Amino acid sequence: MSASVSSKSTVVSSIISGLLSIVLFGTLRFCSEWFNDSQLRVLLGGYLFSWVFILSLTCVSNAEMVVFGQDFQAKLLPEIIFCLSLTVAAAGLVHRVCATTSVLFSLVGLYFLNRISTKYYSVQVPSVDAPTTRKGGKKFK
Repeated sequence: MSASVSSKSTVVSSIISGLLSIVLFGTLRFCSEWFNDSQLRVLLGGYLFSWVFILSLTCVSNAEMVVFGQDFQAKLLPEIIFCLSLTVAAAGLVHRVCATTSVLFSLVGLYFLNRISTKYYSVQVPSVDAPTTRKGGKKFK
């Protein structure tokens, strides 16, 4: 019962984050002339595109968790690089500097996302001490 509830919430989270990333991209693309007016607005556009990255990564990761199981984790090469390149290409449609700042803001967001994920989902592995030996090389009994 709990596996289906967890899977259902993962599906809902994937759909909501996917829709939010599409809506945010559409809004940023629609208002691209406004972002080109000043340097501060270009930086704001890069920050908002970093949220497109976080939301698209959440969508992809949750969709993979539904398909491959709850223990599946997003990795650097396929998922993160794909979502980051998609975000940079989308930000490049608005402004070139938006693309650059979105990479920087996305990497900062990814760092904090990794810290939060490690804090809540990491499994502590007990350390195993090596057996101690005497000076003569004989083990204790």
